[in-house]
Amino acid sequence: MSIDPKQLVRPEIRQLKAYHLDLSSCRHKLDQNEVPFDLPPRLKRRIADRLLERSWANYPDFHSDALRQAIGERHDWPMQGVLVGNGSNELLGTALEALARPGGEVLGTTPSFGLYRMFALRAAAVPKLLPPRPDLRLPMDELEAEIERHPSRPVILCTPNNPTGDAVTPQRVERLLERMAGPLLLDNAYGEFCRYDYRPLLRRHRHLILFRTFSKAWSLAGLRLGYLLADPELVNELIKVKLPYNVGWTTAVAGEVVLAESAAAERRTRVLLGRRPQWQAMLAELGFEVFDSEANFLLARWPAERAGGVDDLRRGLERRGIRVRDVSGYPGLDACMRVSVGSGVALREVRRELAAVIAELEMSR
Repeated sequence: MSIDPKQLVRPEIRQLKAYHLDLSSCRHKLDQNEVPFDLPPRLKRRIADRLLERSWANYPDFHSDALRQAIGERHDWPMQGVLVGNGSNELLGTALEALARPGGEVLGTTPSFGLYRMFALRAAAVPKLLPPRPDLRLPMDELEAEIERHPSRPVILCTPNNPTGDAVTPQRVERLLERMAGPLLLDNAYGEFCRYDYRPLLRRHRHLILFRTFSKAWSLAGLRLGYLLADPELVNELIKVKLPYNVGWTTAVAGEVVLAESAAAERRTRVLLGRRPQWQAMLAELGFEVFDSEANFLLARWPAERAGGVDDLRRGLERRGIRVRDVSGYPGLDACMRVSVGSGVALREVRRELAAVIAELEMSR
């Protein structure tokens, strides 16, 4: 019997596109919302020293309880209400697998993080993603109306939103929570760069799950560490479906070390927040429509009347060793690219190289 292996996979999964990014080397990597600061060498050495003391032949702590305790202390939240994972994405997927009903809907918005659709489908649920608003703000009125119609569906809300940078107030999030009978999965991966703090809502709403990551402000994207904060009784259920030993010694120790040195991460974050308006001004001066952002990246739209398109700009920058993200394929993001806020050196070089690319496009018009 001849079997097509693809036919063994559920149809809705076969229709998905694999997540892909160019990982080749470049001068300035501004396409993945990373921060431009590596972890200081002294902290790397501290992590390495602690790892040398561990037996690598033994499994790590089942649920990384020492790290859960440290995270709980930072957020004034009980350790039993903390869960850690191999990036916050793993935990988002795990939570949906536990909370979504097979065949039921999961509410979300577009444009937003592209993996949400996959998470819902993997949980055998149906993603219902609301269309974009013309101003690209998060469609809170529309989301609220959907919740009023059927309040028990899980909702995924990314704030600050990737790739737009928009964020909603805690008061507006609370309006949703007051109307919901299902869980709200609030992806707060860029929370350290945002003026809004959603953590106080956890004490008033037991159906809120807040997701955070060490990949951005903490400079640990390469080690893949994320966590969630939620009601301890809910975490006690989620822990049943989380894979055991999902965080190894290296990642857990790194998390403990950087939390103990949180002042260093906070200083780096303040520097980045100071540069964000400089990057916004630079892109605006070169002719882009730049959207306000509460994250460590900016969404910029290239005007239709200007020479070339966003793909021409991206390819021109790539030839010069600068990588940005073309997001024009997202709903509502025609002619848009996303640019991470980089270093001061990157700011000067991107300004120079982007101006040169624009000049070339105008000459060839």
